[in-house]
Amino acid sequence: MVFTKELQELNQRAQATLAVGNIDATRDLYQQMLALLPPGSSQFQSIIARLNELPPPKMEHPVPEDQPWKKLVGSLGVAGAILWKFKTFALILLTKGKFLFLGLTKMQTVFSMFASMGVYWALYGWRYAVGLVASIYIHEMGHMWAFRRFGIPSSAPMFIPMFGAFIRSEAAIRNPKEDARIGLAGPWWGFGASLFFEGMAQLFDQRWMSAVAHTGAVINLFNLLPVFGLDGSHAYKVLGKRQRGMLLATMLLLWYLSGETMFFLVSLGAGYKLFTKDLPDENDEGIFLQFVALLCAFGLLSVLTAHWDRGLLSGA
Repeated sequence: MVFTKELQELNQRAQATLAVGNIDATRDLYQQMLALLPPGSSQFQSIIARLNELPPPKMEHPVPEDQPWKKLVGSLGVAGAILWKFKTFALILLTKGKFLFLGLTKMQTVFSMFASMGVYWALYGWRYAVGLVASIYIHEMGHMWAFRRFGIPSSAPMFIPMFGAFIRSEAAIRNPKEDARIGLAGPWWGFGASLFFEGMAQLFDQRWMSAVAHTGAVINLFNLLPVFGLDGSHAYKVLGKRQRGMLLATMLLLWYLSGETMFFLVSLGAGYKLFTKDLPDENDEGIFLQFVALLCAFGLLSVLTAHWDRGLLSGA
């Protein structure tokens, strides 16, 4: 097994944290082990069984409706937790970067990547093609990471030239909250990819990297469209009417401020979802805040990189 040493180390740490009653740390270590194991293997199923034996995470008590100031404090706490999780994700990305290469062990992923790369190469050149395919791949690996986190086996990414890529769940998703987090994991990782390319563009003065960053931001923004089974539609399963209305207002404001047409397209889908009858029984404030943060992040990136993207794709 490729990751035998890492798995042994993680297992030892998990046993140590379990012995002292640190259930949250144990659960995180088991989830890191899942990311290194092939779905369907006996080791994978064994870790799933261990996770299921752990006590469930503690649920927060709902805040009474007549105490709005406590709601505000709670929302700020959720926002802080999101930032902390993103910091944790960055740390995992740096220390456990091997996970990004996991999809490349599947021949269907590699062949479909090269097929997509060939199409973009013919249109825009090899550097842009490689960067764009890498950006899409990282987005999909974000979904795969989230599937593993919840103990749900999934396929490796499959690319379709000019249409992006997809990952297929190989087991049922247990509840809408998990579905929403799996849906937004792709855009979060996609944002990380765009941010990386833009950082490299500024560091090495490579305009093609800014073009990749801009295209990646627009593609990920499109994926937040809450219809057609796109990532945004999964997140909307836990968002109430008030939250949907606030997201629509945010999209229209960002369209006005940035001039990015994709915000208008996404807002059309958001406007449609205001009148559908698929409202959840319980709203998820954490997903709402993540959605707003992603919209703002991609809006900023699209503005910073739009000039270089147009210049490269027009041949300037």
